Amino acid sequence: MDIISDIGIFFQGFLVWLSTLDIVSLSLLAILVIFVDLFRSISKTVVLAAHSLYRRQRPLIPRTLSYPKISILIPAHNESAAIRKTIQSILDNPYPNKEIIVIDDHSTDDTYQIASSFSGSGLIKLVKRTEGKGSKSGAVNYGAIFATGDYLIVIDGDTVIERTALMEMAKYLSEPGVIAGLGVVRVLGGDGGVNNLLTKLQEFEYLIAFEVGRRFNALFNLLIIIPGAFSIFSREGAHRVGLFDKDTITEDFDIAIKLHKIKGNIAFIPNARAWTYCPNNLHAWIRQRIRWAHGQLAVLAKHKDAGRQTYQHHLRLSFYDMVGIDVILLFLRLGGFVILLFSNAQHILYTIMLILILYHFNEVLAFLTSVAFAKDKARLKYIYLVPVMVLFYRPLYSAVRLYAYVKWIFGTEIKW
Repeated sequence: MDIISDIGIFFQGFLVWLSTLDIVSLSLLAILVIFVDLFRSISKTVVLAAHSLYRRQRPLIPRTLSYPKISILIPAHNESAAIRKTIQSILDNPYPNKEIIVIDDHSTDDTYQIASSFSGSGLIKLVKRTEGKGSKSGAVNYGAIFATGDYLIVIDGDTVIERTALMEMAKYLSEPGVIAGLGVVRVLGGDGGVNNLLTKLQEFEYLIAFEVGRRFNALFNLLIIIPGAFSIFSREGAHRVGLFDKDTITEDFDIAIKLHKIKGNIAFIPNARAWTYCPNNLHAWIRQRIRWAHGQLAVLAKHKDAGRQTYQHHLRLSFYDMVGIDVILLFLRLGGFVILLFSNAQHILYTIMLILILYHFNEVLAFLTSVAFAKDKARLKYIYLVPVMVLFYRPLYSAVRLYAYVKWIFGTEIKW
């Protein structure tokens, strides 16, 4: 009874404190949570819901039902555990006009031998890259030499696609100005078939990132990151921008900006789904996210001219949005939290409680919206992960990003 009584007293005090918050504290909370995070989440939900209703009345009808030839490039470095499933998932796809090219990139395991069982019967093209250093960008560029398709799809060697994925992608290729597209990437499991809390958290994260984030950005042609695991390019457009540059570790981000610079549109293809594996331990996850964040800043710096008036307004908007929200606000949010806590030092617990309530609401809203658009009610079972995302996963990811940004600022190189 004493514990229940103490909790009741705490919440009574919390409500009284809420009613006495000064304008400075409220302003900081607005910057930290309400204005940025909650406002963005609520706006995305409302806009996506309105667009969904609009599409029910006026569904997107492909301009053509032709089947352009698609070359599927699979760069593979030591993918013996998954390469067979990847190739088979593409072979099982009923799309009639495709070719599969596997690029063995300096593998030291049985990747080449496993892929040979498919190339020997003429089902795929298999090439081996031995010159230079191993890199995904180099492997894709090498494989593109052997491609004869009108479009190039890049699929990671540990990714499988659904049977309708290629057909769904083809539907969008006839849209005016579309020279690239991305499907939905979902988590199949952890590397090596290991499934644990961390892999489930990444599945939760990917679900929101694609079903809400990418879907929303696509409405305004603001997509400037194409997932390396599953993306499609016009062969002409890809060669026009020089394919993948080798001076970055986030080549998917780099090529997306290059495509925008030549005034190409990038489509989000929600019914084209691929399933990939993710890091199964914290050490591997941190290494991956450091690379992503470090590479993000490097590409933003490389394309700092993207904000010029000579480029399309949506590229400028995307560029400044990413710089402001992903980078600058991350540092401001950290400073804001410190100021907010010290400005309410006598009510630190109340301050933390309010922040946590708002962030939990934000996470629940984003999760439920993503489940609704994914049309996958089975994922509702992961609602229990919301507190873990708020209390552990997202704060840790913010810390990792801060660390990576600082390393880039001080010129520390990051390698794959």
